[in-house]
Amino acid sequence: ELVITAWKGYFEILKKDLADSVGQVSFTADIWSNGLHCPYLGITAHWIKKDGNGCLTLESALLAFHRL
Repeated sequence: ELVITAWKGYFEILKKDLADSVGQVSFTADIWSNGLHCPYLGITAHWIKKDGNGCLTLESALLAFHRL
C-alpha cells in the first residue's frame, strides 16, 4: 500500500509537470526481453521544462513498465 501511495503522489507531480511543459510532450515506447526471453514494455514521456531562472531543460519520466 505504501508503494501505491508513493506512486499516486509521484503521478500528481508528473501531471503538473506535463501540463506546465513548454511546447508538446513526446512519448516513446520500447519492448525488449531478458535473458529468459520474457518480454517487457516501457513507455516514457519527454518534454521541455522552464525553471525559475528561465533556463530550458529536457525532462523525461517513466509512465509505464509492464511484463507482457
